[in-house]
Amino acid sequence: METMQNSKREFDLEQLVKGLKKEDTRYLELTNLFKWIMCIFAPFYFLLFLLGLIFDDIEIGKIGFLFFSLGFLSFALLFRGLHHEYKSIDYGVSTLEMLRKAAKRYELWQLKTYLTIIPVLLIAIGFSFSAEKGFPFPDQNVRILVAFCSILVITCCSFFIGYLIWRIRQKPLRDKALSLLREIQNG
Repeated sequence: METMQNSKREFDLEQLVKGLKKEDTRYLELTNLFKWIMCIFAPFYFLLFLLGLIFDDIEIGKIGFLFFSLGFLSFALLFRGLHHEYKSIDYGVSTLEMLRKAAKRYELWQLKTYLTIIPVLLIAIGFSFSAEKGFPFPDQNVRILVAFCSILVITCCSFFIGYLIWRIRQKPLRDKALSLLREIQNG
């Protein structure tokens, strides 16, 4: 009976490691791609901001480009750190350590999740300042507020979609890692 449980555990572990490697490779590629996209957008919007300062009168829409630039720069730094994290994953460590790290890596609410709020807010502010003229209200403050609220609604929808993706792709990996970890620790 003990041998059957051990072989089932080994099969489950092999399947989990296969799934983790697939998902980790996917994230490694995505973080690298997004890092470079953000590294292109950040100086582009900063250049637009500088050109606006040099050749035009300063206006609130031009200040939005500065916030876009800062937001994309923040995202680039965040994706750089995530890329480094996924690049340094080691499956050669002990099974217990590998399972702990996998469960932690695919936890939904963690520091890297909260850190995304900074660039998202910077981009939302940039959008609010840049797009405020597109809203048909006479008062500039109302236009900025409407623009900011609209981008926040879009951001909340994006976070919800991200949550659904996590629930489908990463949560099962995390749950399986935690289950195997408990099973190994208990006997």
